[in-house]
Amino acid sequence: MTPFLTSKLAGQFIAVDPAGLFISTVQVVLFPMLLGAILNQYYNNLVKFVSLVMPFIVVATVAFLCGSEIAQSASAILSSGLQVVIAAIPLHDSGFFFSYVLSKLLGIGYISAQTISIEVDMQNSVLGAVLASQHFGNLSSANQSMAVY
Repeated sequence: MTPFLTSKLAGQFIAVDPAGLFISTVQVVLFPMLLGAILNQYYNNLVKFVSLVMPFIVVATVAFLCGSEIAQSASAILSSGLQVVIAAIPLHDSGFFFSYVLSKLLGIGYISAQTISIEVDMQNSVLGAVLASQHFGNLSSANQSMAVY
């Protein structure tokens, strides 16, 4: 959906390569999910061992990637003022809300649904960082909107 929506919504303002966005999305989202499912299915002992340290590694990686983008776009973020923040807050809040509600509709408990909601939002930030820097690196507005997100 990301390549299609980006092409339709932003394509009239900037050049968008839907095929490139699709490939990047597969590399950043689908491939790691498939790898995780395979490892969980066939290498359960390895997954149990790695699961102990992964939350710390994930948080550190997300902080590093998003912090890097924020640092690179700091002047653009500061110059745009509330404009970017006002655009990013509903996106951020809807990510939390819909991932939590969907988790609850699937019968997942409160703590797990809350964890899924936080994880989805963290991954959205990283996906935004990767896609913005790879496909819109020369456009500071694309990076700054992701950075605030």
